[in-house]
Order: sequence, then structure tokens, then C-alpha cells
Amino acid sequence: MNSLPEWLAYIERLHPKKWDLGLDRVKGVAETLGLTEHRGIVFLVAGTNGKGSTCEFIDGLCRAKGLTVGKSTSPHLLAFNERIQVNGEPASNAEIVDAFAAIESARDEISLSYFEFAVLASLIVFKRRDVDVLVLEIGLGGRLDAMNIVDRDVTVITQIALDHQAWLGDTRDEIAAEKAAIMRTGKPCVIADRDPPLSLVQYAETLDVEAHYIGKDFDFVDGAVRIADQQFSGITSSYLPKDSAAAAVQALISAGISLEAAEVREVLGNTFMPGRLQWIKGEPALLLDVAHNPAAAEYLRDYVSEHLKSRGSMKPAVHAVVGMYEDKDCPEVLRLLSDVVDHWHFTDLQEERAASSGQLAENLKSTQNHRCQVVTYDKIQDAFNNAVRHCAIEDLIVVFGSFPVVAGVLQSASSHVSKERS
Repeated sequence: MNSLPEWLAYIERLHPKKWDLGLDRVKGVAETLGLTEHRGIVFLVAGTNGKGSTCEFIDGLCRAKGLTVGKSTSPHLLAFNERIQVNGEPASNAEIVDAFAAIESARDEISLSYFEFAVLASLIVFKRRDVDVLVLEIGLGGRLDAMNIVDRDVTVITQIALDHQAWLGDTRDEIAAEKAAIMRTGKPCVIADRDPPLSLVQYAETLDVEAHYIGKDFDFVDGAVRIADQQFSGITSSYLPKDSAAAAVQALISAGISLEAAEVREVLGNTFMPGRLQWIKGEPALLLDVAHNPAAAEYLRDYVSEHLKSRGSMKPAVHAVVGMYEDKDCPEVLRLLSDVVDHWHFTDLQEERAASSGQLAENLKSTQNHRCQVVTYDKIQDAFNNAVRHCAIEDLIVVFGSFPVVAGVLQSASSHVSKERS
């Protein structure tokens, strides 16, 4: 195998389970490769919603201090390389291929999942690049996630909501217990859930963790991040997830990294993530967001609602292009967004996990919302193109759901308009 596509096809079929939670296999290979300890400061970030944006803010704030940052996140939108970045630039195909070859040599008879290969490859790249800071995003849960093998200096736990219940539990308390397991005695933990489940609080107390809670020890209020007696004011952005921004600032301060107000304003005001409240200007305007659980859907609904209010009497019609995995709470996500959507364009996704467009249409019916127009499609591009054709120039297209639908529209949207932030 010489090319990255060949390697990716190989590791995808190598292991029988896509998600195979447990640390024994991956930790054994990591120890052989010397990957569990790193010279740099390690931030480990878990949570249901907001962990990706928190990682992005930590990355930006550290780079503003002149530090070299390796960031590992998942899943990717358009290319696998997005999962492994150094100073905001994806790793090259050659770097990843070399990392995969090293893992293949070290694993012997140990079977590794696609995600575990990705985790180990990112750690190899960061060690070879000798980065100053590692920003590592937990993929699923925390306790048994492959990222939990790495020694860490600061942990962050963002909002906890119902998602991945088949793996993590049916209540916020059960899910929080899984995520709390990334904490370590004597290491600071930043908790950015405004209503932290009791299991999370108790875990922190049992381990005698230096816990910092949003709304108590730090916060984002009236355009300012407050950390103890420090305040960073004048922060504005159309994208800004405020709790994630505040958590990132607290995380750096917990790591002993001092920040200047100008640095915080610059980074928080200009940080942006593809596929997260991403505006693509044009006629009609396009908004993309990978909201695929009820908490994220509620955030997106409120964001769109505020946008519609800002248009005053010129309120546009909203067309939604939606594709989702079947294991998500599709009925509740659609119920929440039905408050702001006028026309639905449901699409199939070419993945085994996906709900069909017909299933999504049936899920919408269960919300008792009959005022909307609904069309189903076999392909993402057809759904998007038809939404564009049926929009007035003042209307809004909102693309949301699981990653493949946002990625699919991003790939085809270049012919619609140039990619920009609103």
C-alpha cells in the first residue's frame, strides 16, 4: 500500500466493529510506539456538544502565544487529513501513510479500529513534529475512548446531552460518568456544562480534581470572558459558541498560560469551523451545521430564529436540507427545527447507519407539524439543487444533520456561491 486512499480502505475493513470501545488493544500498540507521554502540554476535551469548537479555540489561543499546536479531532468533513492538524494545517498524505506503516508494523496481531488507527497516527505526527501543545478531542464517551490513553495536563468537559445512548447510557448522569473518567487526580478540569449531572460533580470530588465550573468560576457575559479576577472584554463574532470560548480561555489559564486581552479578542472573534454555523453567501444564503442531536438542534433553532428576527418584516422562507443517521433521535431533532423550517428536503445518505429520506419524512409527521412542504430524495446533491431551485433569492437554505449531508453540500456548493463567513 503506497497511497493514503489505499491505506484508508485497508483500515476500514481491518476491524469488525466501527466502534469498539476499550483501551487494552490501542494502549498496547501506543506503548510500543512510545505515544502515551508527550513533551508538550496536553489538553484532552470530551463532551456531547461544543467539544470541537472548544478544541478550535484552544488551538487558536495557543498559536497566538507562538506555540506549535497539534490538534486531533473527528470525524472529518471532506478529507481524512483534517483529523490531524499542526498549526491549523492538515497533515500531508505522506506523513499519514508513514504513520500508518509504523502502526501496522507495531501492532503485530492486535486488531485496531479505523478510529484507533487515526488516534495513533495523530500522536505519531505530533511526536515527530515535536509540537509544544496537543489538543486531543475524545471521539466517543471518554472512559473507553482511545484518546484516554494519553497523559494529560488539563481536561475539558463540555455540554453533556443525550447522544450515543447505545454505548454510553440512557441518562445524562450515565453519560456524564463515562465522560468524567478523563479526569485525573491533581489535574485541572474545566467543566462547561451549566447544569452538570451529579455523577460528574461527584467524580471530580472523589478524585480531588481542581474543577472549574462555568457560571461559577468562569463565564462569558456581555461580550466578555470572566476568569476569577480577570476579564477579557470586547469579544464579538457571528459564529461564537460562548460557552466553548470561555472554556478554552479557562483551559489555557489552568495550564499556566497567560493571556492578553487583545489575543483573546482576536482569536475568539475570528475563529471559525467548517460545517458549524457556516454561512455561504449568495442568493439564496446558505447555512450549514452538523446539528444531529436534540441539544445541538435546539441551539441551531435559536440561532436561525434570531437571524429571522433580524430580517424584520422581510422574513425569508427557510428550506432545510437534512440527512441523518438512524441511531440519532431524529423525531426530536426534527420537532425542534420545525419551529423555523417551512420546506423540508430529506435525503438518503449512502451509509449503512443512515435513516432513509422516507423514514425522516415519517419522523416529521410524528411532530404533528403539517404546515410544511416535504420532498424526499435519493441523493444529497439532488436535494440541495432542488432546494436552490425552489427558493426565492431572499430565502434561506439550512443544511443540517449528520456529517455526510453537510460534507456533500459543501462539495457541491462551490458552484452555487463562493465560500465565505457571514
